[in-house]
Amino acid sequence: MAKTLYKKVMHDNIHGHIVLNRVESRILETPYFQRLRWIKQLGFTFYIYPGATHTRHAHVLGVLHMMDKTLKAIGKAVPEDKLFDPDARDEGTQFHRTMRLAAMLHDIGTMPFSHTIEIAYINFWRSQRKSRKTKYEANHENLGSHIIENTDFDGGITKILKEEGINPKELSETIAGHSSTLLANQLIHSDVDADRMDYLLRDARHTGVHLGSYDQNLLLKNLAIAKVENQEVLCVQEDAVNVVESFLTSRYFWYSQIINDGTGYKFDLIAAKIYQYFLENGLAYSFDSLMDQVSQNPNEYFTFNDSYFMAKLHEYLAGRITHPLIRELSEMLASRKAPAQIKIDPVTPTLVESEDHRKHLIDQVLDVSAWLENEIHEIDPNAWMIYDIPQKDVIFTKGHQSISGSNPVLSRDPVKVLTRHGDVKLLIDMSHSLLKIMSQYRNFIPRIYVSPATYEKLDKKGILEEMRNQFSKSNLPKKTKKVNSKTKKKSSN
Repeated sequence: MAKTLYKKVMHDNIHGHIVLNRVESRILETPYFQRLRWIKQLGFTFYIYPGATHTRHAHVLGVLHMMDKTLKAIGKAVPEDKLFDPDARDEGTQFHRTMRLAAMLHDIGTMPFSHTIEIAYINFWRSQRKSRKTKYEANHENLGSHIIENTDFDGGITKILKEEGINPKELSETIAGHSSTLLANQLIHSDVDADRMDYLLRDARHTGVHLGSYDQNLLLKNLAIAKVENQEVLCVQEDAVNVVESFLTSRYFWYSQIINDGTGYKFDLIAAKIYQYFLENGLAYSFDSLMDQVSQNPNEYFTFNDSYFMAKLHEYLAGRITHPLIRELSEMLASRKAPAQIKIDPVTPTLVESEDHRKHLIDQVLDVSAWLENEIHEIDPNAWMIYDIPQKDVIFTKGHQSISGSNPVLSRDPVKVLTRHGDVKLLIDMSHSLLKIMSQYRNFIPRIYVSPATYEKLDKKGILEEMRNQFSKSNLPKKTKKVNSKTKKKSSN
């Protein structure tokens, strides 16, 4: 008698039908996973691109689908009669299931408005760590790992995984890119992984900006596995070097244009500043409480979504708290009133050539920020300024200076090429690769924002023109006292 296979079919606007097996279907219905329906994939980008209201829920299901297609492309998928048979537990089936689950759960710790509110948690954690006032490093990866490994109760993901024969610890390590298997790490956490394969297409569709588009079928067709020092390594066929370069350059231009420069990021930064005030004043969940308490209550954790932040913003707008700066920022965010961005050297996007070059640029940004802050407060003591120095730059791919290990081919992130002669090389070592050159550069994108009224005053007083003249690359000023925090203001509660 034929086995009954468990299949749950969902329809996605990017990939069409996505089919889930039993363990995936059980996780799908948990409050932990359903919460992702209420978190926008691109934060406040929908303020600029109205169609960008798609969710983390749709994205992670898309990543699961792309993981499945990738496994089939490289010959690591098992037949459907195994994948969808809950009783099949052989090594190949377990690998296939684990990689699909890694794709499905890689964003389970995502915070409200995705990376927007995470900025506030990270900044607040940095301010607290020196005094050891926090137990955990604040980021969505740690929160997600905690949920996967520490929810062994009814309605918890850990319990479901154990009941379905999946090791939660191993799954968590795979999601973090720390699996003992290089291939598993590459599939979920590298320059060409299932995550990027989905979000580039999905974000392009929903914003209407197609900088991130690429030829999915041609890329998948040219993926291969090679053996290096007894390890399986994910590679791209040499004939498809241009295909993978197109994928990487698409991501570079997408991040530079849509995610990191102007657009919706100004609203993300405002929201992060507001939420950081909530954290500093005990008005929102601390990260420690998210880890130790909220994550252990499925229904309470479910509420930690976009609506959690918006409800607090609404309370603020109703007059519960009257901090001048935060109230102004809250009103700006609620009414979609954008801050004015000052794009004058050295606070402009710049291609970074080395770490020394980057440090030099940061020093320049700190100098101009301190100078500008003084000028602003001479005009209006209550005016505010927000400046942002990115923790990470936008890159095409890692260069040799960022790759460690005795054998670079066995490093996780960089793209490997299987040559026509059967050798495995890094993409950046191929003589005809454009990335051989472009991997040496990173796009450093600092930002300074002020209120529109302040910007107008600066312009009328000639301060912006003076800034252009004084801080040009050929006439940098002497060192000034650096700004102590990323937001400077002359206001109080």
